[in-house]
Amino acid sequence: MQVTTGFGVDTARAPKREILAVFQRYLTRRLDTIRPNPDWSSSEQRRWPVFDLLSGYVYQGFSHVTVVQLAPAVGQDSTYLIRVLISAVDDSTRDVRPLALYRVYAVRESGRWVLANALPRMTRDWQRETIGSVTFFLPPTHRFARSRAAATARFVDSLARAFDLPVAETGYYFSDDLIETLRVLGLEYFPLGSDSVGGRSNTADRLVFVGSSSAGETYRHELAHVVLQPLVTLYHPPGMVMEGLMTWTGGSAGLSFSELLPGLAEFLTRHPEVTLDTVLTHPPEREGSLDVGYDGAAALCAMVFAKGGIAAVREWLSAGSDPAASLRSAARILGEPRSGLDSLWRSWISRSGP
Repeated sequence: MQVTTGFGVDTARAPKREILAVFQRYLTRRLDTIRPNPDWSSSEQRRWPVFDLLSGYVYQGFSHVTVVQLAPAVGQDSTYLIRVLISAVDDSTRDVRPLALYRVYAVRESGRWVLANALPRMTRDWQRETIGSVTFFLPPTHRFARSRAAATARFVDSLARAFDLPVAETGYYFSDDLIETLRVLGLEYFPLGSDSVGGRSNTADRLVFVGSSSAGETYRHELAHVVLQPLVTLYHPPGMVMEGLMTWTGGSAGLSFSELLPGLAEFLTRHPEVTLDTVLTHPPEREGSLDVGYDGAAALCAMVFAKGGIAAVREWLSAGSDPAASLRSAARILGEPRSGLDSLWRSWISRSGP
């Protein structure tokens, strides 16, 4: 990585000089390992297994790192804000293609400067409510819907119990806009397209980030990811089978699985060429709340469950990472030749969708 400083970033004097050196050293060391790391807050390393909460977003092979701001953090003692641009630069045109603008902090710990996440600092004035195994974090201007949150906490418990999994203590951060929620994570810019409603999950650290004005406390798809991650780790199903499992249990786009079925049924009526192979390997792009990949795989999951319960779902997941093997397994569980599985799937959605 090439680390440079932008205009107006003066690192000639302490402590900015030392802080920049810590940041540069961290970027170099993290290429070998992300834990343990002496340049990151030890308290955060104890709190979160994957302690750099932005690592999955900002470290994607883009080589140009520009520190655009290094200044004392407003209202925070012995704390500096580091604002960073991650980009690629075209060799021929010199055009800059930004991936992310993000913030990380430098704090004093045991007499030295170390890096720390934006999340606990950006949400220090947010409301915090714990119900069961879920701790909800929400902006101070938001009115907490306790009954809706309690239903979500019960969902987590029941889902874990159904699959005989431990209940995960989960942090659930939400606002009306996904971009705003990711901003408190530290992402000031990240390419989301028009997707201002939705969610992201960090299963390793048991964190969920949601943006939805209508389903703030009840966006369960990402919670399903956290609860059911042990099954994904154990069986390594295809990505779309995994998302189908989460959509069947937790819905998608703020809607329940049953609410998604009418849109899927209508789409399949208009597109007779779409098959289960299409769904699992190259589904159409999401349009609004309709995601043919997520919803179509969820329908197959529901069919498998109807045939043999949780045991059948586990058997289906255990087919491995090959989509073709997953479809052969589903056909076997449903007692249908593979050649007839698509017709059976379409018929089930047609009956269940309206």
